[in-house]
Amino acid sequence: MSESTSRPAVPAASGSEEHDPAQLAQDLAGLETVINRSAAGAARTSVRIQTLAREIDRILDSTRSIQGTLEGLDANISQAASAAEEGAESTRLMADLTRQGRRESDEAVATVRQLQEQTTLTSERLESLMGHILQVNEVSQVIGEIADRTGMLSLNAAIEAAHAGAAGRGFAVVAEEVRKLADRTSRQTQEIGQLLESIRRDLDPAREAMGRSLGLASETRAQVEAVEQRFSGIAELAESTAGNVSSMARTASEEHAAARRLVAASGELLDATGTLKTEAEAVAQDAFSVSSLTELGHRHLAAYDTGSLFHRALDLARGLTATSAKILEAALGDGRVRPEDLLALDYREIRGAEIQSLSRFFNVLHVPPEGFAPPKYRTAYDALVERPLQEAFDRVLEQEPRLTFALVLDLNSYAPSHNRRFAQDWTGHPDKDLAGNRVKRFFTDNRVLVRGARHGLGEAAEALPDRASRAAFQRVADLDEKAARREDFLVQTYARDTGAIITVLTVPLHVCGQRYGVSLLGWSSES
Repeated sequence: MSESTSRPAVPAASGSEEHDPAQLAQDLAGLETVINRSAAGAARTSVRIQTLAREIDRILDSTRSIQGTLEGLDANISQAASAAEEGAESTRLMADLTRQGRRESDEAVATVRQLQEQTTLTSERLESLMGHILQVNEVSQVIGEIADRTGMLSLNAAIEAAHAGAAGRGFAVVAEEVRKLADRTSRQTQEIGQLLESIRRDLDPAREAMGRSLGLASETRAQVEAVEQRFSGIAELAESTAGNVSSMARTASEEHAAARRLVAASGELLDATGTLKTEAEAVAQDAFSVSSLTELGHRHLAAYDTGSLFHRALDLARGLTATSAKILEAALGDGRVRPEDLLALDYREIRGAEIQSLSRFFNVLHVPPEGFAPPKYRTAYDALVERPLQEAFDRVLEQEPRLTFALVLDLNSYAPSHNRRFAQDWTGHPDKDLAGNRVKRFFTDNRVLVRGARHGLGEAAEALPDRASRAAFQRVADLDEKAARREDFLVQTYARDTGAIITVLTVPLHVCGQRYGVSLLGWSSES
């Protein structure tokens, strides 16, 4: 029998007026109903706000993603604007260089034209010189012919002077002088002819080279004029390109400014969403604080046993605490487990070949080799206690059918075993498995269960990480059983990860004189 049943159901009222015990019991039951419904309503509100907070989180993530994209776009546009500006400057420089090249090309065309004209004039003068040389050569030939004839005449004159005798001696002298002059003239005429021929031979290559130069000058002029035309086209294209690139640079600058405005707006949206999330979390915390008032209400109600579900659950929880402690300590009997193993808070995830170790509780054919989702874990002592614990849990549910579950949790909210109803075959369907198979899990998805598992150890212990070491708990709390109060229990109302609104009652559980965790009973607050 529980300790609460040894107390009177209703204490005497103070003052001169006495109240009907039955009426007071009825009033207390009504008050308990109000407390429970208020807690359930606050829990539902908290759940809805938490759902809203999760939606806000997704909005925040999307907004951050958008902002990141916009910032990247802003950087890209900024880079593009800089590149466009550099391109505009480059095209302006290209246009300037093209204009300069066009001017130089125009000058080159003029120079080539002058060169062609000078080459043509030189060629014409060379041709004229060759003509004069030929004329001089012809004159030289005529003079040579005259000298030859003069020589012949002087010879004839000398012969006639010889025939004349003394009378012809003077004539002979003249004839001799004429002959000598004719010979000298003939020799000089030959020399002139040879000199002219040599000059002609020397001038012929120059004449041919001049002809080739004239042809090259004509070709060069045509090519330079073609280049000049191309430069004209390039200059026009460069001017047009410079204008287009400048326009692009202006557009990029405008887009950059627009992108920066978008980034600023995204930042404001992010700040506003963050503020909304903060407010939603504050509202959820306020709602949770309202639901936590049920703790104080049930602590007062515990003094008056009205036979309600709460009072029956409190008795069953205390009984389960004693039974579970015996089961856990019995595992020490054969020496396979040491006391420090029971209290170590060490775990290993169940995966691979070890998955088959759970086949004696449920079908594991659909479990992938990489393990369960959410993950399941095992400790050094589980195999020795999981079946006896499950049987003890199920006996509690048989005694009170309105209970949803009965189990024990260690300080990290780990459940080494669970009720048979929550050890259904693994289907591979997340929704079904989340609700139907809850064995060997950490129940840290809701801080209510973490708080319940560490109840009585203080805020510092409650604030430790979800999987804290035994040493971490020892640093912030006294885990000795003597430090615990016999009347310690905690009642909380929360939303389960399946969406159901549950009231949970936890009672501290000690093993080998040290705090192990809690026994945990839960029932629906909506029934």
